[in-house]
Amino acid sequence: MEEFAKLCCHIVKNFYGSFLAEIFRQLTQFGRLSVQQIAQKCRLPLRQVKSGVATLIQLRLLHHHTSSDGQSTYQPNNINAYNVMRTGRLIELVNWKFGSTAADVLETLAAMGFATPHELELQVLGDEDLTIDKVRFRSLLKQLISSKYIKAAREAHFQSVSDRRQDAERFLRHNSMLPTGAGKKVTIDADGKIDLELEKRIDGNISAYDVVQELNSDSTQVAMSTLPKAFTKLNQDTTMLSIDFSNLIMRIRDDRVATLAEKVFGRHLAQVARAACSQIEDLDSKPLPVQLIEDPAVSLQRLDTYKIGADIFQDLTNGVPRSNGANGHHGRRTNGAMREDRMIEHQLALLAEGPFSFLLPDASDSSTWYMNKSKLNDFLWDKELHRLIGERLTEPALRIVRMLADKGKLDERTMLDVGLLNAKELRKCLAALQTMGFLELQEIPKDPQRQPKSTIFLYFYDPERVRKVCLESLYKAMSRMYERLHMEREKVSSLLVKVDRLEPGTEEDLLLLAELEELNGWRQKESWFTTEIHRIDDSIAILRDL
Repeated sequence: MEEFAKLCCHIVKNFYGSFLAEIFRQLTQFGRLSVQQIAQKCRLPLRQVKSGVATLIQLRLLHHHTSSDGQSTYQPNNINAYNVMRTGRLIELVNWKFGSTAADVLETLAAMGFATPHELELQVLGDEDLTIDKVRFRSLLKQLISSKYIKAAREAHFQSVSDRRQDAERFLRHNSMLPTGAGKKVTIDADGKIDLELEKRIDGNISAYDVVQELNSDSTQVAMSTLPKAFTKLNQDTTMLSIDFSNLIMRIRDDRVATLAEKVFGRHLAQVARAACSQIEDLDSKPLPVQLIEDPAVSLQRLDTYKIGADIFQDLTNGVPRSNGANGHHGRRTNGAMREDRMIEHQLALLAEGPFSFLLPDASDSSTWYMNKSKLNDFLWDKELHRLIGERLTEPALRIVRMLADKGKLDERTMLDVGLLNAKELRKCLAALQTMGFLELQEIPKDPQRQPKSTIFLYFYDPERVRKVCLESLYKAMSRMYERLHMEREKVSSLLVKVDRLEPGTEEDLLLLAELEELNGWRQKESWFTTEIHRIDDSIAILRDL
């Protein structure tokens, strides 16, 4: 079992318990299984396994597929299982931006896995701990959807990658929408059409207006209905809602850019860099496995200098938005606003002259600036890879990596001259880098005998391969964090069971002094483990999700 799959099993166990984790682990280990096969592998009654599988599907932790003969099989959804760990951070972000009530709405949806707007409304309004009325709920729901914290759950999202592609291809062939014949061009055209069909099926974009209209329509039907089942799904075409984690990824990206900018230029220019990066919001448009070459112009996005200034001002005033003109519209620019725009342009120029080459001015208009999304991602990948390599090795090794990344393939003699290193130190670092998988070696023999004396040895740095090596290492580190967290929790399990039975806030009155000290020690350890897990997740978000 690969490291990422092991990590997902630990996450499911940490959040949902050992019963669901065992079903998930068996599917991860053996692949696609039916309910009967899962029950056999888990050695559990079929009735319990069916209940567990249904719960995992509701939580969007399983893919399912039904064949033409009616046989249903299931596979683990590792991406969603990993995102379970990010749910708390996303709720904190919503709490910071929209308030605690919006965070409660998102937390309810996270606990449900996915739901129709009507089901979510009933669940939120029926919760005695949440004091919210219908008007307030629908307003917050519109806000969360418009800000891309909630997206639609499509039927294709419950299928594995291979199943959804086969289903799309089968649909297109049945409707004679794929080209026939043989040859490379026919294959490319067919793959392109399949990709377009897949993009439609997995598109999670949703209109907040349509969702509210759907709620209004459901309310009308419920009011007119006298049947006891009026509160069940009212329409088979009802939209299904689920959580969207893209805002959290963008927040991690923007924080990393701001941190790097602050080290070089200071805090104010770091705010400018963060505000500029926050305008890049299309993380969902990741390329499919087979796709035509991307147009370079698509990677460029024009920056709104006025919005950059407004975002900085909003942060400085603790979230109070700035407006020029009535009702918050920009309106006509004043001289002060124009001077501020010129100052923002000057600050963008300072950033672009430094290492932030992803900021580009317009060749014909110096007041117009663009962000190159591909260069931004490459910049963050390189910085993160170099940081991770630097944490494991000393400075000469990192200098060699940077030299090879800049110059390409080099032999030892050239590296000695360019890197100003002695031969012993260079060979020691090269051996360590090659052992850890950070460097590759290419042999070029000068004669058929392939004698070492007549062979040129070229070292090179492959960032894509190093990225995979680092991700595997990060998955392993996080997996061990969860193992240690589980072990520490087992040590105080009896105390935690006792605390769960108490009313919140009464621990100090009802627990002994030794028990309070033990409880505080556990909470401190848990906080430390959570912080470390989130720190590792930041690196994974940069290397995998951008």
